[in-house]
Amino acid sequence: MATGTAILEAFYQAAGQFVAANDLVKLTHASTEAIAGEIQELQQLGYSIESHPHFGYRLLDAPDRLTADDIKARTHTEVIGRKILVFEETASTNDIVEHMARSQAREGLVVFAESQTKGRGRHGRAWVSPRGKGLWFSVLLRPKFKPSAAPRITVAAGVAVAHAMRKTTGLDARIKWPNDVIVAGKKVAGILTELHAEGDEIIAAILGIGIDVNCRAEELPADIATSLQIETGKPQDRVALAAEVLAALDHFYRADFEAVVAEWARLSTTLGRQLIITMGARRIEGYAQALDGDGALLLRRDNGQLERILGGDVTVEK
Repeated sequence: MATGTAILEAFYQAAGQFVAANDLVKLTHASTEAIAGEIQELQQLGYSIESHPHFGYRLLDAPDRLTADDIKARTHTEVIGRKILVFEETASTNDIVEHMARSQAREGLVVFAESQTKGRGRHGRAWVSPRGKGLWFSVLLRPKFKPSAAPRITVAAGVAVAHAMRKTTGLDARIKWPNDVIVAGKKVAGILTELHAEGDEIIAAILGIGIDVNCRAEELPADIATSLQIETGKPQDRVALAAEVLAALDHFYRADFEAVVAEWARLSTTLGRQLIITMGARRIEGYAQALDGDGALLLRRDNGQLERILGGDVTVEK
């Protein structure tokens, strides 16, 4: 564990109390001078840290800034978040992860950006990514199941994001099939899974997630999107939310898929509704009956036929 990560983890565990300098030395195996240097670097990044000659150090406040050390200090996972990178600006975090995947990066790599210039959603649509206002990140996965089961990734991610939002904000976050998380009927997060496969083997799955955290109304598409700050009436701690999302992703990605589907059904706004699904020039109407074992939506047509749907634009009939 990096020294900065270990120091921040100790501060969070102390919950506002002092942490003795000797305890930090034992924890990090670094010298007193090195600890003092790390503390100074954290202060330069905007962390308010009090120093006392007898009691040691305590964290008074943390900045609204994503850092790998801070996210890792609050995250305890087995797979997702093994390595975390944070960029001030990039075209697309999915593109960075794709490049690193080709260089044999390990599963669980997570790349965040404070801003994206070419963030994208489904069907190549642009994703608005205001600087420092949200969580824009991608995760490298190397699942063992076949490409036909790739929808499981999006399903698990939707459940994880909704769970993390509900835990950190208390909002009634829900999942709209196939890849949106909504609050009060408006989109607050989107999920994009891009697949690289050879035959029946997934070489890499790149899971992109965008969450509107502290965006203002004028920064979002009118009438269809919202943010956690808008819905709660106060700014949210982006690092705390990032840690909760990664923990939930790690859990639901590794969980038995039947349990994931059960949670998806509990939080879904789509299941049990009459839908109109548009896929290019094709228009399908039917009753959203269930998810199958691969994560595809099973739609009961008016003629009784059960159709397996992998994606599309969804309208819920009133």
